[in-house]
Amino acid sequence: MNPLDTTEVSRLLIEIGRRLELAGESSFKVRAYYNAAENLLALTTPLPELIAGGKLREIPGVGEAIAEKIIKLHKTGTHPTLELMREQIPAGVLDLFAIPGLGPKKISVLHSSLNISSLEQLEDACKAGRLEDCKGLGAAIQKKILHGFDLMRRGAGQRRMDDAS
Repeated sequence: MNPLDTTEVSRLLIEIGRRLELAGESSFKVRAYYNAAENLLALTTPLPELIAGGKLREIPGVGEAIAEKIIKLHKTGTHPTLELMREQIPAGVLDLFAIPGLGPKKISVLHSSLNISSLEQLEDACKAGRLEDCKGLGAAIQKKILHGFDLMRRGAGQRRMDDAS
């Protein structure tokens, strides 16, 4: 396998951060992964060069544990911690973050209480009224989620002016 580039490693660090959020880890630990991912993207020195020179820990937000994960992700495309997390939480659950107003706590409740692991399952559950009787959710959240789906659909394909080229 070819080594992953900086963007791909950054994407995987964000995935780890999201999965940590869903697992209820401390906000400091989660934020560390997000900061490391962001700082990786801002690098001017190529990632392989930093790894070879042992300079990963010079990147703000990259400690020993995250540096080890970056090296493993870069070289192999995965990490045992990430694979374990993927076994515990299906990939589709991460897609639920795309709904405005849905955070990790509500997503965890949706997954654990209603076994929702995709956007399609979430929309079906909302339309069927299954969130109304679920502790920690309710009719108001259900309505907000359906509105979020509507916003997502209307915004599909649109770009911000400052991002457009």
